[in-house]
Amino acid sequence: MAHIPLITTTGRTDDNPGDTFIGVGLQYLFEQALGPQVWVLVDRFGPKGFRDYEDVIREAPFLVYGGMPQYNNYDDWKHWYDDAMWCDFIIKWGLKIFTMAGGAGFSHPDIDVDAYVAHCMKSKKTVRIIRQRVENSLCFTVRDSYAHALLNTLEIPNSYLPCSAVWASKMWNIEPSRQRPYLILVPPSPRHTPKRVGRRRIPRRRRLQQFADSWTNLYTTLKRSGHNVRVLCHAHREYTALRGAIPSNALWFHGDPYTLLRQYAAAHTVVSARLHGSLPAYGISGTRVLNLSVDVRGSAVEIFPRIRNLRISDATPDVLVSMIDQLEPSTPEDFRNPEAAYRELIESSLPRKMK
Repeated sequence: MAHIPLITTTGRTDDNPGDTFIGVGLQYLFEQALGPQVWVLVDRFGPKGFRDYEDVIREAPFLVYGGMPQYNNYDDWKHWYDDAMWCDFIIKWGLKIFTMAGGAGFSHPDIDVDAYVAHCMKSKKTVRIIRQRVENSLCFTVRDSYAHALLNTLEIPNSYLPCSAVWASKMWNIEPSRQRPYLILVPPSPRHTPKRVGRRRIPRRRRLQQFADSWTNLYTTLKRSGHNVRVLCHAHREYTALRGAIPSNALWFHGDPYTLLRQYAAAHTVVSARLHGSLPAYGISGTRVLNLSVDVRGSAVEIFPRIRNLRISDATPDVLVSMIDQLEPSTPEDFRNPEAAYRELIESSLPRKMK
């Protein structure tokens, strides 16, 4: 049996469980199409994994790459995995790769699709970087309408499908708890707290206090409305900022993504300012989800009509209480057609020697 390199993250105890959920979901989707595989985890944040596993990677029939945002204006920012990973390894070694679950990257939610595409297309560097991936990619999937429109403008065939993180619980066999007593509130990173008032920069300590005050207010309002609320932090920095402000028995943090998903399985409702809280939670059937968008990445939930999406700046306590009452739970039917589409795409995109 061949080894399949999976390029996402190798970390299982860091502050970004979202990348883990993307990778685990991809493992599930590929195994539904191809059966059990031998997976080799390769970190997308630097060259070490490519060097350590060079023989395995070069001999693999294909690689799987999943991560985000993947598509943004690279004159604004660019990471190692956007360009150097492709030039130094994938293209140089002539590898074939599934380029999956790509999304848009932009620093705030207040830009429409056409403006986002125009912003990316004005950068020659961006066009070059994205186009250089085409020859080596067996297919492209995108998770939001922004990335979909950008690749369409570049005339790169792509499939608009839910982010693979939705299926993370399936790979780990996490089922809904028999009793689901909690409404889980998921804060974002404190770095999304406004940094300025007009031209005046807000000191870091003051920003952390504003963050704590805001999320404590939401917690208190939801609790007074009769909900059994737990605040679930994806990263230790949120947990640290909220300690002392929210009762310790209601404030959860886990450095382990598996345990994190098990906590979501005990919730009937999730209100999340982290995209990869909203999507994996929704993937656990019967969960109601309200997503709070900190930037355009939040648009990735809109492929599921039952998920309500709200800009975080509009998430006042009264609005949240009203919207929660209108939420609908996920059902197995929500995932059946997208999973079949993934399976068909994977099977049809395999290298010729595997068909």
